[in-house]
Amino acid sequence: MKRRWSNGRALWGVGAGLVALAMIVGAGAWAYGTAKITVNTLDEVLKANPLPADKTAHVTWKSKAGNSELQVIEMSKIKFHHHDQEDHILYVARGQGTARLGDETRQVKAGDILNLPKGIPHSFAKEGKENLVLLVVATAGWKPLEDTKFYE
Repeated sequence: MKRRWSNGRALWGVGAGLVALAMIVGAGAWAYGTAKITVNTLDEVLKANPLPADKTAHVTWKSKAGNSELQVIEMSKIKFHHHDQEDHILYVARGQGTARLGDETRQVKAGDILNLPKGIPHSFAKEGKENLVLLVVATAGWKPLEDTKFYE
């Protein structure tokens, strides 16, 4: 059975829809007015912020997007640790090495994508001369010094 709306209901529905659309467009325009598009290359980021000689891992660059954060991490080694609050998705951009992921040890290389849920211990060590460079998408807002628990 087809339902017919009275003209008053139809106009109210159209009016409410237009108000909702205006609010969405207005909010989007406001957000675009405050946001800025940036473009970086991995080579530029690594060159501007090299791994210090006295460190084995370094967050070279990071950027927030909504509820996520992208970090570029260059490392020769990072100790076995876990995070109580932070999930990771890692993309190995450069290098090769060994990853310890919970009870498993495996080889990683450029092009690998790893999903590391919070609470799962992990570590990385490079193999060869080139450092590992990881692109890490992480839960934003976490407190690294409070959240990271090292085992070694």
